Amino acid sequence: MLSAQLRADLSDPVGVLGIIVFMEHVLPFASLNSVKDLQSFVTRAKTLDTTGVRFVVTGNVLAASVSVMHPAGLGDGVPIVIGLRTFALDFSDHPRFELDSVFAMDAVTDRTHRMISSNSTAFTLPPSEISVTWTAMNAPRSGWTTAAVVDDADIRKVARNGISKVSEGLPSNPGAPLLAQVRSAVWGEQIGDADHVEFPAGATLGAHSLGFLLPRGETTVSTAGNWVRLTSTGGHVIARAAVAL
Repeated sequence: MLSAQLRADLSDPVGVLGIIVFMEHVLPFASLNSVKDLQSFVTRAKTLDTTGVRFVVTGNVLAASVSVMHPAGLGDGVPIVIGLRTFALDFSDHPRFELDSVFAMDAVTDRTHRMISSNSTAFTLPPSEISVTWTAMNAPRSGWTTAAVVDDADIRKVARNGISKVSEGLPSNPGAPLLAQVRSAVWGEQIGDADHVEFPAGATLGAHSLGFLLPRGETTVSTAGNWVRLTSTGGHVIARAAVAL
């Protein structure tokens, strides 16, 4: 949700002043490379789930998160898998504010595309927020314990095998129930070592498809309660198995 100050600015009743004030609230990225990274991150995420991008601004950091997959409702065996990247901001020439909002993916990539074309690092906030269900399922911010370190190559292998299984398990025009059943069976499978740590196979899809893995990299697996986090060079994947009825 928008900060109280930002909402106050937007409620200005004088003509279009609210829009003008809103336009003054920009996310000032620390470098153009960060803008390019955000563009790449969201573009990749569009191939997985198009429900939106969550922006959380705290201090000089933007945490951008997307849904890799999430359950459609109770009884859906698909795990919740969230991809997360952080970006440095520089408020030295802009008003500082905090933010927790979800925006349409196209609204984000349209802006980053224009920014890159004009060598700008100032991201103008989209004029409207959207509501998505997966943001209600929040992982802990602290209390994480390292459980294992895994080669990126192994994560990539599991992801590619899963993609093949989903493709092979579906006819040319699958209905929604069959698609959900296959996705649940493949990506909801718990992988790892039961004596150390297990996590949904869907987490590997996030790390692979969002471009977080390196050819010879390693990923740290951490846990907090029933949540698991995969931290790779390119970003984080946070996952939780589907809740059994």
